[in-house]
Amino acid sequence: MKTFVESTCVGECGHCPPRRGALAVCFVLAGLCLAIPSQAQSLQDYFTNRVTFSSATGDLTGNNSTATVEVGEPKHGGKVGGHSMWISWVAPTNGVVKFETEGSDFDTLLSAYYFNSTNDTTFDKLIEVARADDSEGFDRESEIEFGVLAGHPYEIAVDGYFGATGLLELKWSFEAVDLPPPVVLSMPTDRSANLGDTVSLTVVLTNAANGQYKWYFNGNDLGITTTNLLIPSLQIANVGRYKMRVSIDGPNYFTIPVELQINTDGATDTLARGKLLDSPSSPLIGENGGGASRPAGTISPAGASGAGVVRGYNGSQIFDTTYGTVDTNEPPHCGISGGVSYWLLYQPPTNGTITLDTLGSSYDTVMEAYTYNGALNSYQDLISIACDHNSAGGTNGASRVQFAVVKSRQYIVAVEGVNNARGTAWLNYSLNTNQQPTAPALLSQPTTVTVAQGSPATLAASLAGSPPLCFTWKKYTNAMPGVTAPGIFFPSTTTNDTADYVMTVTNDLGSLSATLPLHVVIPTQCSLTSVSNWLELSFPTMSGQRYYVEEAATITGPWQPWSNFYFGNDQSLVLYLSGDGTRFFRVRIE
Repeated sequence: MKTFVESTCVGECGHCPPRRGALAVCFVLAGLCLAIPSQAQSLQDYFTNRVTFSSATGDLTGNNSTATVEVGEPKHGGKVGGHSMWISWVAPTNGVVKFETEGSDFDTLLSAYYFNSTNDTTFDKLIEVARADDSEGFDRESEIEFGVLAGHPYEIAVDGYFGATGLLELKWSFEAVDLPPPVVLSMPTDRSANLGDTVSLTVVLTNAANGQYKWYFNGNDLGITTTNLLIPSLQIANVGRYKMRVSIDGPNYFTIPVELQINTDGATDTLARGKLLDSPSSPLIGENGGGASRPAGTISPAGASGAGVVRGYNGSQIFDTTYGTVDTNEPPHCGISGGVSYWLLYQPPTNGTITLDTLGSSYDTVMEAYTYNGALNSYQDLISIACDHNSAGGTNGASRVQFAVVKSRQYIVAVEGVNNARGTAWLNYSLNTNQQPTAPALLSQPTTVTVAQGSPATLAASLAGSPPLCFTWKKYTNAMPGVTAPGIFFPSTTTNDTADYVMTVTNDLGSLSATLPLHVVIPTQCSLTSVSNWLELSFPTMSGQRYYVEEAATITGPWQPWSNFYFGNDQSLVLYLSGDGTRFFRVRIE
C-alpha cells in the first residue's frame, strides 16, 4: 500500500537532504522524500531567515506589505525605506551579476552587500557593493550590476522608498569571466564643492589589475581610464552625474553614480535632491559663524564667490537635472505640472526676508517655496508660501520669490523644468536681515456682515503677518473642527448661521483673535395705506432682528434713517406717518 504524507519544515524533512535556510514542502511517496521549495517564501522579511540561491538567473515575486525594518538595518539604496525583504545569492563562478526590480508596482530601493569574513553575520559588518534608486532608463524601478567572486555569498535587499509597498519582482542574470573581477570596496559619495575647488573622485577595488576603467559624465565618455577622476578647478560645466565603467574581458558594469553640485557657501553636505523626501538628508543650514552677513548681491550667476565667514545669507546652489524623474503625485508648482523637480531644504541662519531666483539656469524654470509643521512625510505636509514663473526674466525664463523667514523653521524650495525641460539649474538665495518677519496683525477692525437668508456670505479679516499663518475658528465658544482657511464661505445662509465667529491666527512670532459677526436676516414685506390724514406703514417683525426706517424725497435718495430703531418681537409693527407731500420709505433690517 502506498503512503502519501505532506509536511512543512525548515531545513529538512525526515531524511531529506537539508536546504540552506529554505522553507520546503516535503512529500513522502512510496518511501521517496521530495523537498520542493515554497516560492512564496523566497523573499524573506528577516535577514536571518533569508533564502540562499546560486542559480545564474532568477525571477522572484513577492509582496512587502507586511515586511518590516530591523534594528540596525542599513538604508537600502541609500534612502529611507520601511519594508525590506532579503535573499542571499552565491556566485556560481567569477563574473558580473545584474539585479533589477522592473515589474514591481511601487517605488523600489535595491542594495547588494557582502561580508568580509564567514564569521560575520550582523548588519554592522555588511559592506555595500552596489545600490540604486530610480535607475537610469527606469521609472521607479532599480537596477544594480557588480563584480562577484566564485562561491562568495552576496546579500540582496529590496525595500520600498519611504515605506512604499506592493507587489515586487526581483530578477537577476549573470555573466561568467575567467579572472576574479574587480570588486568595489569604497566609492565617492554625492557632494557639493565651491567654484574653483579641486575635486577628486576615487573608486577603491580589489583585483583592480584585472579590469579596465572608463569614466562617464552625464552619459558621455570622458576618456579617463584610471580609478581616480581629478577635477583641478570645479566649474559650472562640471556639475552633474559621474560613474565609472568596469570592464572585465567583455562583461562590464558601472559603479554607483555620484552627483556633483556647487554650493558657493562651501557647504559640501548641501545638495538639491530629485525627490522631496530626500531633501532633509542634505539641507542648507545657515550658520552665522560669529561674523556678519555678506552684503546682498555678493553672488550672481555671472561670477559666484565663496568669500565670507557665514553660510545661508547669500549664495547659490548649482545642480544638474538631466537624470531627474517625474512624480505623478507631485503637486503642480505654481499651477504647472509634469516637469522634473529638484528640492532644496533651507534653514536660515537668522530671521529676515529671503529672495530666491533661478537666474543663470539653462532652461525655463518654475519655482515654489514651501514649509511644513512637524515631520515631513508626504506632499500633503507641504504649506505653500510663494511661487513664481518667469518674473525674474532672463534668457531662459527665470523665476523669483521673496518671503519672510525665521531661524527656527525649515523651508523647502522646488525648482521645476517647464514642459519637462532639464539642464543646469541655479538656485540663488539672498537673506536680508533688515526686513524682519512680523507677527499677525489686524489691518482694520472687522464689522458685522448682514445678509438676507439664502444669500452667500464670506467672513474674512484684513490681516498682515509673515507666513505660514495658521487659522482656527469658533462659533461663539464652540470649536469648528477642520475649518482652517483664512476665511469662511457660506454659499447659502440660514438664520442658524447667525453668530459671532472667532478667528484665531498664529505664526512663529505670535497670535491674535478677532470676532467676525454674521447676521442673517429674513426680508420683510411692507405695506403703506392711507388712513384719514395719515399714512399707515406696517410690516411683520422677527425676534432677534432690528428694523430701521429710512425715507427720501425721491426714489434715488439720498435716504435718511430715522433716529430710532425697532426690535422685532414676531408681531407686526404699525407706524403712522404724516400724509403731507411726496415721500418714499423703506425698511432696513439688521
